[in-house]
Amino acid sequence: MTKGKLRLLFGLAAASALVALTVACGDDDSTSSTKTAAPAGSATGSTGASAAATTAPAGTKGGEITVQQTEPQSFDPTWSQFGQDISVERMAWRGLYRLDKDNKPQPEMAASAPQIAADGKTYTIKLRSGLKWSDGKPLLAKDFVAGLIRTCDPDNAGNYQYVVSDIVGCDDYYNPDNQKKTDAEKQALRDKVAVRAVDDLTVEIKLINAQPTFTIILALWATFPIPSHVVTTPGAKWPSVDKLAYNGPFKIQSYAPKDNVVLVRNDNYYGTPALLDKITMKFIDKLDVAENAYRAGQLQMTQANLVNLAVIKADPTLGKEYVQTARAATRAIHINQLHKPLDNYEVRLALAQATDRATLIKVAFNDAHVLSTTWMPPNVVAGGLTATSFAKTTGYDPEAAKKHLEKAGYPGGKDFPKLVFVISDTPDRKATAEFVKEQWKKILNIDIDVQVVDGKTRAARFTALDYDLYFGGWSQDYPDPENWVLGLWNTGGSGNHYGVSDPKLDELYKKAQFNTNDEERRAQWRDINVLLSENPMDAGVVLYQESFNYLINPKLKGAKENATVQDGTLAGDWNAEAWSLSK
Repeated sequence: MTKGKLRLLFGLAAASALVALTVACGDDDSTSSTKTAAPAGSATGSTGASAAATTAPAGTKGGEITVQQTEPQSFDPTWSQFGQDISVERMAWRGLYRLDKDNKPQPEMAASAPQIAADGKTYTIKLRSGLKWSDGKPLLAKDFVAGLIRTCDPDNAGNYQYVVSDIVGCDDYYNPDNQKKTDAEKQALRDKVAVRAVDDLTVEIKLINAQPTFTIILALWATFPIPSHVVTTPGAKWPSVDKLAYNGPFKIQSYAPKDNVVLVRNDNYYGTPALLDKITMKFIDKLDVAENAYRAGQLQMTQANLVNLAVIKADPTLGKEYVQTARAATRAIHINQLHKPLDNYEVRLALAQATDRATLIKVAFNDAHVLSTTWMPPNVVAGGLTATSFAKTTGYDPEAAKKHLEKAGYPGGKDFPKLVFVISDTPDRKATAEFVKEQWKKILNIDIDVQVVDGKTRAARFTALDYDLYFGGWSQDYPDPENWVLGLWNTGGSGNHYGVSDPKLDELYKKAQFNTNDEERRAQWRDINVLLSENPMDAGVVLYQESFNYLINPKLKGAKENATVQDGTLAGDWNAEAWSLSK
């Protein structure tokens, strides 16, 4: 492969980062059919830098902490889709690669960067030698194959399957209709999924199309290995935490539903050992309750209660312990387009124009977030996009909102059905729902039923499309605009829990996903963002671009220092092995 081809296949992934990142590619002039491609940001294409070395803990070993967390819906990384799940899973499992603090892929369980065939469609990945599971069993290539196969399995129905749908045979196997097939028929489809263990330390993956972002995708939880000596069939029920084996810096010791999950150091982790002995995560949805527990010294870290943010900032102690960091995240009121009359664009537009985002952000969040009308954050797709690019169409305009509702056939809100708005049991979410309920009643004369549920129930209802309106949004998984669309909004996407089926979007999506012309590809993603944000508003009512807001005890080190856009729910939780306690 020539140098130019190498830069095209691997460099594009890093060129798509949140901000412009420099790309340092290997300069091997070999012209053979395959060669090693260096992860973006690594110095060479030969061995790759150890992720553990680049983010090595520097604190004191020992001690335990208790932190606030939302209860995970699942502990299965091949199935999960929510931040609270991923926050825990990245502590207990690790993949072939990981993103470093600069969002650049680095080898993790892999020994080096992948070897990519000249056509960009075959990836060969060598593992580090001597890898072990937490129970002492060897961690082998077959375990990474098992993880990818499970993500593609129709009975498991992984919510992030869409990120690996470019793997030959994965989509055909994943088809929900296959749940009804016999074991033999499923096995025949499974055998066609092009992931195999060449030997104990070599994984081979074949793609349908050359995909510029695939190495970054190999850092996501949907590609994590599973202990195939424990989970022996791809569609098997996920075992309880005490039956599992782990390959991350921590292992899950116990799980008490509706109460807590406890993680302890995994001494078989290949890299620099975790500093903390133990992390207890208390499941507290109500951030006012979490704040009180933090004040009482019962928690060392929690998400901040934004409804009380002014008081927190003014507090002589908490004001110094409050931490706000940038986040690549959009929050929106999602609209289930399978439910009438929400399938009508005029209705969706009326709801958007009847929402005073500026006042909402002040009332519910004490101005902690930035008003926005765009689904993709401006720094994700650039091209002159601003947070308020679509404000003239979807921004606050009560009189226009009334006209659009009338155009939809509901003058003055007459005969408009009551909508169900599902939210989590947190002060800011409840304040948001009550604010919107009052505004829409006042401006449009329509009623909504706010249903407050715990985090786990909220996640389940979203997955089942059991809602009309849903307070949700998206937090970036990897630094590329495709992550804001892939599998979420395309027809049949495994993460499409919005009832969206938009032919224009689907057409653009097919053009953009495997386009190796980066300038062209970005323009196509920007065009998709118009469909999501303005017309036909597939993403719903976009409200704001979110920041991370935490309270962190000053004795807890490594959390604030590692806080990045990769955080799941807690500061630096993507690198929890670096957390430590000072004396």
